[in-house]
Amino acid sequence: MKTELLFQADPFRKECDSKVIFVEFTDLIVDSTVLYPTGDGQPNDKGSVTIDGKDFEIVDTWQDGTWVHLISLDTYPQNIVGKVVHQTVNWDVRYIHMRFRTALFIIGGLAYKQLGATVRINQTYDDQAWIDLNFDGDLTEEQLKKIEADSNAIVQGKFEVKYSYVSKEQFSSDSEMMKINRDKLPDYEKIRMVKIDDLPLQHDIGTQVSNTGDVGKIVFKTTMVKGKLSKRVTITLE
Repeated sequence: MKTELLFQADPFRKECDSKVIFVEFTDLIVDSTVLYPTGDGQPNDKGSVTIDGKDFEIVDTWQDGTWVHLISLDTYPQNIVGKVVHQTVNWDVRYIHMRFRTALFIIGGLAYKQLGATVRINQTYDDQAWIDLNFDGDLTEEQLKKIEADSNAIVQGKFEVKYSYVSKEQFSSDSEMMKINRDKLPDYEKIRMVKIDDLPLQHDIGTQVSNTGDVGKIVFKTTMVKGKLSKRVTITLE
């Protein structure tokens, strides 16, 4: 048994009821959640858990591999195992993370398609995000401007962001999936893939907007060389 990740089935779900599995001071484990735990470059959601009419502010959400922990600013009641509680996402925080994440996947997909570059790591904040591209060569200003322009063309195209699942066997036997994921096989029985326009399929465990038009204008702010092969691009949204 493990916490059911409701945000993967429906990133736009803002509330849910769930059953308490464990509680200790400010740490609460539930059987299902709409709150995204820190991971894969996406920050944790914030929100609240309502217990017997009292709201507990969630300041951190993390996953131990099996269970999602909802960390409260205040101590929870300690006799609530088995009780049904209500979760609510701070939507303003979540939605900006979703917009940035889709932007990063557009950029990563274009960088792979145009240059053969792969994504080493990415990180989203509330006001900006960055992506590290593995690229064996000099990433020119002209190449970056083209990726930025093409990214915004995809945004303006208002394409649906689509999800599908593949098995480990399907993933490992697909050379392009393995290459874009830097020959790393995700450790999931069913691997969640995202498809945006005509970009290659990319593995994703996070939350994204449903339409590229919701991203807003992507602006490349800075670029930086991070080691011999890695180039970092920092973006903002307008």
